Amino acid sequence: MVQYLTSSRFYFEIDGVTSLFVKKVSGPSISLKVAGGDAAIGVSKDAKTQTQATIGGVEYDSRITLTYVGGNESDQKKLYDWYNKCHVDTYSGGGSEATKSRKTGSLVIYDPDGKEAMRFNFTDLFPGTATQINSLSVDSGGQLAEDSLELYFTQVTRKV
Repeated sequence: MVQYLTSSRFYFEIDGVTSLFVKKVSGPSISLKVAGGDAAIGVSKDAKTQTQATIGGVEYDSRITLTYVGGNESDQKKLYDWYNKCHVDTYSGGGSEATKSRKTGSLVIYDPDGKEAMRFNFTDLFPGTATQINSLSVDSGGQLAEDSLELYFTQVTRKV
């Protein structure tokens, strides 16, 4: 029996960050480029043509983007502190702890019964660009403060 997984039943965790309210996870993306396919590669008896398609290359984006409820609570602060550890301060320069601050993480997708349907484990997570999507002001009534963080990784494995 085929089970349909709804988009609102997922959970993303990073080492030490387990209570983050994630709104959206996007990425990674893999694209296969096709060589040939549309044009004939030759013609034979009775003017029959033959086409052939083959993989001409693979484009792979080893990046995922988390959109989560912003703030200065425990898990948001942990992400902010991790980001700062991994990126050199613009004014003071110097080194960062990027090499030794890599983390692991998992995207867990639940079935309609609330049981784990699949899990994607990410290795060597590293924070990329951090963005504040919405900030609270008098004019932003009814909106949540949202932050976005790009995460780079070296490996992803799917566990069922």
